[in-house]
Formats: sequence, structure tokens, C-alpha cells
Amino acid sequence: MESHQHRAETLRALRQICRGTSKSSASNWSGRDSPEPQRLSTGVSALDELLPGQGLEAGWLIEWLTPIEGCGAAILALQGVPPAIEQRPVWAVIDPTGEFHPPAVQGWGISLEKILWLRPTSIADAAWTVEQCLRCPAVGITWFQADSLPDRVLQRWKIAVETGGGLGVLFRPAKAARYASWADLRWLIQPRSTQTSSTGAIAGGSSNFGHSPNFGNWRVQVQLLSCRGACHVGHAVELEVCDATGDVRLVSTVAHSTPAILAAGA
Repeated sequence: MESHQHRAETLRALRQICRGTSKSSASNWSGRDSPEPQRLSTGVSALDELLPGQGLEAGWLIEWLTPIEGCGAAILALQGVPPAIEQRPVWAVIDPTGEFHPPAVQGWGISLEKILWLRPTSIADAAWTVEQCLRCPAVGITWFQADSLPDRVLQRWKIAVETGGGLGVLFRPAKAARYASWADLRWLIQPRSTQTSSTGAIAGGSSNFGHSPNFGNWRVQVQLLSCRGACHVGHAVELEVCDATGDVRLVSTVAHSTPAILAAGA
């Protein structure tokens, strides 16, 4: 009964969103009438430069792979939320564990009215909810965090995001890099040096939805593991993030290398 109620409420919310969004607005980013697909920024220029066309394409499924909790993948991915919801005005967060903290994202210039926060109570409902949000033409970007997923679920999500025309962002453990994926783009994030803030506290990234670490600067290396189209696969950038301002600064660019997790084998 609870599962049926959740699914009914999700469909009702998505229908209301679609009714409140004009078709022209939802189709502006698709670029279907243009010879060349339009690109959308990741929100970090150093990452854009590693991608074909220097940006993301509508209908992409994106994976952020992290070796440990607290790497800051969500904070970096959050940079790309405002560009994604400029034309498709909804950010869907599927959060079965209750880790997302909506008020925390207001400091990033994201209105709470743009967020569709869904909390399914089972894995099956979560997978179904992600698929419905990916299919919705009014949803610009859909977020979900998972440890392991059946290949058939990822395949369905890939078909769904191509149908809806938004972006799907999936956070997974770094061990998933050993296996094939339906994702169009895969980033591997590794923690680098951390710096103390002005108060002396150690700052680190957080992979929890919407939670910010202690204010300060911290560094990560982001490597492009795979991407649809010709691009700089294997290359990486080291970034410094300021939690107080949300600014991301390029520290250095790293030439092609094989990540340790792949070199070690399954």
C-alpha cells in the first residue's frame, strides 16, 4: 500500500510539473531542430574542456565515482545544477536515505521551488522513481546515489533520460569503475591535499546530498574515465574548492593515466 501511494504521488507531482512548464521551454535545450546538439556546462570550465564540444549533451547519464565518503562529488556536481534547470526548471533528487538537506543548497542560488525531493522507501520504488523523473521533459537534472545496481536498471535509465532529454546524475562507489556502464560520462574523484580553514578546522568534501563540510578550501583530482565522443579520456584535473563561496579553481592538469582502482583489477 505504501509503495502504491508513493508511486501515485510521484506521478501526480510530475504531471503537475509538466502542466506548469511550456513545451517550448522544455525543448529549448534539446537542440533537436539544430544540426549540432547544444551543450550544457558542468559549471566547472576545467571539466568542460575535457568533454567533446566542451559541455554536456541532453539525454546524458553521468556517473560520479568516489572511493570514500566525503570526497566532495556532490558539491562538484552541484555546480552543474543551475545551468541544467535554466530551461528545464526542475531538479529531482531521489533520496531514500534522507541525506539530502534542501536548505543547504539555497546558498548556491537554487530556489527550493525548483527542487522535487522524493523519498521512496524501497529499492524498487527508488529505481522506478528515478526512471519516471528521467522521462519527464520538465526535469532538467535527476540525482540518485546507489552502491550497486543491476545492469538492466541502468539500461532502462539510459533509455529514460534519452526520452526525457534532461540529465541523469548518479553517485556510485569507485569500485563500479571496474565494470561496464550505460553511462555516457564517468568521472572518478580522488581526494588530494586538504587545507585548514581560517578557524583551524580541517575542511573536507561531503558526498551526502546537500550537506556542506566545514568552511575552508579542499582539493580533489577529477579524472575522465569514459565519455561518449572523442575527448580527453584518461586525463584529469586537480581542483580547489572554497566552501565559503562555492568557487572552484583549477590547480593543475594531469596527463593521461590509469587510475589505481582500474590497474588493480577486479
